[in-house]
Amino acid sequence: MNNIPIRQTILATLAFAFSNWQKLLEFSVFPFLAAIPFITILPELMTILQAQLFGVGEVQEYPRFYELYLIMFDYAYMALIINIYRLVVSGHGSVARLGVVFPSLRLGRFFLLFLFLSIATQFPIIISPFLVPIIYFLLIPMSLNLVGLANDAPYKKNKLRLSVQFGILIIKLGVPAILVGLIILFGVGEIIFWAAMVLIIFWMAISFALCYKVIMANNSAQIR
Repeated sequence: MNNIPIRQTILATLAFAFSNWQKLLEFSVFPFLAAIPFITILPELMTILQAQLFGVGEVQEYPRFYELYLIMFDYAYMALIINIYRLVVSGHGSVARLGVVFPSLRLGRFFLLFLFLSIATQFPIIISPFLVPIIYFLLIPMSLNLVGLANDAPYKKNKLRLSVQFGILIIKLGVPAILVGLIILFGVGEIIFWAAMVLIIFWMAISFALCYKVIMANNSAQIR
């Protein structure tokens, strides 16, 4: 595969979101409920972090059960991503009602790769934030296995052309980057900001799963 169709994939992502918005909402119920405890303490956490990092205000103790709420939030995020990946690749029938995700081998395998990729992409921030997109770009072939593992496919080494990886990077991160830039430019309110962040999560998951489908379909066609 020489290139991934960027324009068509962007349009397909929008079409999928609009045509499946009810299912996307339904399968977000469980992840949202699991994330509520962390969301309720988020304003307090932001105040604490501002005091610790920038010296704004008085440094306070972290909220009670902060670690538990953070674990619940991470679980909710992974559940949401798994649900979206399964919805895009395997269809409505592959996702449990209300998006419930129980601990399982699928979740465990997904978590291990998700944890490794999270550390690998965030660690370079210590050296330079500009390294993050470079590391992310290099890890795209491995990251595609998240979609596969969510759909019970075995881990595999994905060999992609640099042009394909660049196309995936543009589709998955380029559009959100433009949206964030517009938000900063126009200085929208807090509610609109967080709503945009939620939309970005859905965009990144849907578009990445569609890229996976295109690549897998192309590989199958080449084998035949």
